[in-house]
Amino acid sequence: MLYISLPAIDKRVSVGAYVAAVKVAKANPDAEFKHGFSTWWPTDGRAILRQFRAGMNDRINSGISYRERAAGL
Repeated sequence: MLYISLPAIDKRVSVGAYVAAVKVAKANPDAEFKHGFSTWWPTDGRAILRQFRAGMNDRINSGISYRERAAGL
């Protein structure tokens, strides 16, 4: 199973849980959540979507192949 690391809260979540969280944040941009993807403090849905996009852009632009990333898990 593939996981995504959330270092701000020192946890790993499955890709499915990560996608589900993005969908909930997108559907509720004004709601306040316990934490974000890169923050440990309460975060609103809009900020979570910004964190998601920043993480996605970082992974795309890092130049690390998918196989190399998966090998490091």
